[in-house]
Amino acid sequence: MVLPQLLTLVFAGVGLYLLGTGLRQLRPVYHILRNDPTPVRSLSGHSGPVEIQGTAVAGDDGTVTAPFTGSECLAYTYEVEELRSSGKNSHWETLDSGQAGVDFVVDDGTDRVRVDPTGADVHFEAHSVTVAPGTELPDRLARYVESTDSVEAQDRTVNLLVTELHVGNKQRFIERRLDVGEQVYVYGEARRGPAPEWGSNLVDAVVGAGDATPAFVISDTSERGTAWRIARESLVRLVLGAVFTAVVLVFLLPVFG
Repeated sequence: MVLPQLLTLVFAGVGLYLLGTGLRQLRPVYHILRNDPTPVRSLSGHSGPVEIQGTAVAGDDGTVTAPFTGSECLAYTYEVEELRSSGKNSHWETLDSGQAGVDFVVDDGTDRVRVDPTGADVHFEAHSVTVAPGTELPDRLARYVESTDSVEAQDRTVNLLVTELHVGNKQRFIERRLDVGEQVYVYGEARRGPAPEWGSNLVDAVVGAGDATPAFVISDTSERGTAWRIARESLVRLVLGAVFTAVVLVFLLPVFG
């Protein structure tokens, strides 16, 4: 009975973990949909949770350079994945990831407000490039792979006398960006900012992370689009958690009955 007990504990643990993290990821969705975005002009002197949307504009810090495309943007995340196979099963394993950004401005047509993206949970559209073994990488990707210890070029070959066989794994380079001029949605905490210059349409507030908000979210789509993106990611975990839990209830628990 040791093996059934062990399987029960493993499946129950995985199921509860997936259900718990899925439900936790859904929390921001409730707060995002509960209220409408606040006009930026009303943020002057305001503090506490707010949601705003408008056009992303470069601030005093300018832009950052995205690693894979070289695009000048306001914030980005990146991931490198490699397709790993084991028998009949295969999965994408993350080899490297990261994110960066600079303070930027949101213009909603009424006024402008600064946003500090530090610590944000970002949800941007993905731009990905999948590379087969033996494929010559574009210059920027080649330089990135050469300078990154955790990512190896998949350019090994086996000499078969009559031809050469490329061996290795597929790799996927994923970049998500907030570009200048894009639509942007922000849910975060407003706090008092520096006084704007005379004649400026910047309000004296900064939106960023804070203890008064359950989440700090930046997205390159609308309020409802942002909520759907977060919910979609959460639903995957909830479905998998339900499957593991069902296995425990239907197949494993009856063993002890």
